Amino acid sequence: MRLKPIIILISIFILSFIALTPVLAKKKLIRRVQSTPVPVDAPWIKLKLRSDKNALLLMLGGMHYADSVSYVLTYDADPAPQGIESHHTPSDGNTQKELLFGTCSNTDCIYHQDIANMLFVITIKEKDGPLKIQKYQINL
Repeated sequence: MRLKPIIILISIFILSFIALTPVLAKKKLIRRVQSTPVPVDAPWIKLKLRSDKNALLLMLGGMHYADSVSYVLTYDADPAPQGIESHHTPSDGNTQKELLFGTCSNTDCIYHQDIANMLFVITIKEKDGPLKIQKYQINL
């Protein structure tokens, strides 16, 4: 008869030991963003690879300070060099564009493989200002 309370006490002790076991969590990573200060009264751009690395995201801002914007993206992919050439009308405002590394028909896309030597060149003509040409070498 005295065995039953002892088993209950041991069970409570074991369960409380399991419940008090610390849980290990992944340490939060703090990313430091290094950015160059952009003048408030000038057009700006930001480039970022899409998470699946099948497209380049181009963010355009401060477009009310620009007269014209054009850009070219070139890269080598099997079997031949590839590229995208386009422009943005500043009067359409700030925007984000997605430049795919491949071709799409409706919802079916075929992405290029073995991409190398990617270069993005953007030309911005500021209102009452100089013509700026910026080149970015992009590594996948």
